[in-house]
Amino acid sequence: MKWIEISVTAERVVIDEVTTLFDTLTANGSIEEDIPEEPDKVRLVFYGDANIPEAAWQERVENELSRAKINYDEVTTKTVTDDDWYNSWQQYIQPTEILPGVIIKPAWQAYEASEGETIIEIDSELSFGTGAHETTQACAELMAKYGKEKKVCLDIGTGTAILLLIAHVLGIPELIGVDIDPEAAAQAQKNCKANAVDATVYCGDLDSEFHGKADLVMANLTVDPLKIVLPGIGKKMTKDGILIISGIIDERYEEIMPYITAHWQIKEELVKGPWHTLALVQAE
Repeated sequence: MKWIEISVTAERVVIDEVTTLFDTLTANGSIEEDIPEEPDKVRLVFYGDANIPEAAWQERVENELSRAKINYDEVTTKTVTDDDWYNSWQQYIQPTEILPGVIIKPAWQAYEASEGETIIEIDSELSFGTGAHETTQACAELMAKYGKEKKVCLDIGTGTAILLLIAHVLGIPELIGVDIDPEAAAQAQKNCKANAVDATVYCGDLDSEFHGKADLVMANLTVDPLKIVLPGIGKKMTKDGILIISGIIDERYEEIMPYITAHWQIKEELVKGPWHTLALVQAE
């Protein structure tokens, strides 16, 4: 498989703005590279779908940067292989303390645990789902607060199963993950096995695969799938269950709010960077 590598060279002061823009274009994360002899500048790299030609990606990114009024020096594109992509971002993902004393360790990185630390090892072919992203961190914080004494955790779009593994550390005994992507479901199963965690991971549609009820439901998705999930997910939850959603970027916050307020009450909201994460209960 091939990918389009897109690089933007710009002043360091606009890193957050460019990263936010990238987050709206791809779910694969971005890489920040220093530029020798130019400490005030940075190169930001992300990887896009190769079904879109290089020239089209370049035009799209340049148009988005101009529309956002972000000054930049250069945009370049090139086609790379899976191995190029995998090796490129992998070196930047480091062990992350996702909760106090709980470390997410990429499988390819060495880490010497301190006394009392709990290690969760994650292998993945995506940078998203390794614990480095703000949405994962915010989900973990709300899980630690609202997941106490919960019995069943359902993770919709489980990806690498990172949230299921955190739920296990929090002591939730029954863990269920669902993902429509066969590769993601397979990776989730591998990560659970590697961490000696007993979890059930389904590949397919939530309605057809899961027929029980959970008292903690996770949905770290993006706005479009959240619009589909929010009206009906309550039937998969206990009456006093907690739903934690994330993947809501600033630019689409107002767009998703009617879908939330129509069926849910907000208990708490966390904002990390441009991302919003909410703990919800069913509206009475």
